[in-house]
Amino acid sequence: MKRIGILTSGGDSPGMNAAISGAVIAAEQRNIEVIGVRNGFDGLLEEQFLPLSSSRVRGINSLGGTILGTSRSDRFLLPEWRRRVPDTLSSTGIDGLIVIGGNGSLRGAMTLEEAGIPTVGIPGTIDNDLGGTDFTLGFITAAETAVKAVRRLTDVALSERGIFFVEVMGRNSGYIAMFAGLASGADFVNIPEAPATSEEIYTKISQAEGSAIVIWAEGCGDPSPLAEWLREELNRDIEISRIGHLQRGGTPATLDSFLGFSMGAAALYTISEGRHSIMLGARNLQPVEVPYEVAIEPNPLPPYLQSMLLPLLNSR
Repeated sequence: MKRIGILTSGGDSPGMNAAISGAVIAAEQRNIEVIGVRNGFDGLLEEQFLPLSSSRVRGINSLGGTILGTSRSDRFLLPEWRRRVPDTLSSTGIDGLIVIGGNGSLRGAMTLEEAGIPTVGIPGTIDNDLGGTDFTLGFITAAETAVKAVRRLTDVALSERGIFFVEVMGRNSGYIAMFAGLASGADFVNIPEAPATSEEIYTKISQAEGSAIVIWAEGCGDPSPLAEWLREELNRDIEISRIGHLQRGGTPATLDSFLGFSMGAAALYTISEGRHSIMLGARNLQPVEVPYEVAIEPNPLPPYLQSMLLPLLNSR
């Protein structure tokens, strides 16, 4: 392969830029040209290409977001648009594509494989919900951001003897909620893998002396109805704080930058050597090749976290 494309897709996550940097620098060592695709799969459809070099990616390892931009492309779901991609890549001399993103992005890469386009994926999502890898890019940064927010809200709760529901990201995964709850000393954690009942949360909060912090993964639904019911039952002020997109931004944690760079380099080596239709994950800080079919499977919290640590945390 002489020319390889790279794009970032879906929600941005800290560490994506480091992955771009790793791929570009590894490519230059093998005399391979890297073409960046702007704005995810939309950019692929619109032929938004940007040649990348080591000088262009210098210093981006510590930057949040993605220098290529990203999107959630509705058009790419339509066959009439996808049919354009092979001819577009052929006309620009792109021999394969590195796709950085989450579950939907990897499914997009699988679709390209069906059209005969070699692809390698890199797990870029703060949810840490992809199979075959210890961590996805951005998860550690997001968890640290959540912990900092919870600690600050704890200061407020202690001062005002208040009760806070702190909603963190995690549509199908409780990783951020679990890590943030354990690291911050929260009073209760609710995750989609093992959702608590209203009665369990009521019992915990009613026994709290003064203040209480409940970490709530967004995959558990809207906490507003429960909070309103608890206000009436307990005659207490209960606030809901949604950290939201703050978890996706900011300077990547050291581990996210490290994993991003190493995954990017490994992805470049892998696709240039003819291996594709796989995601480059990480096990014990080593790159591992994961079939797409495994990568897109749900990656719930390990059983010991659900059966041992979660009950310990919620029973304090």
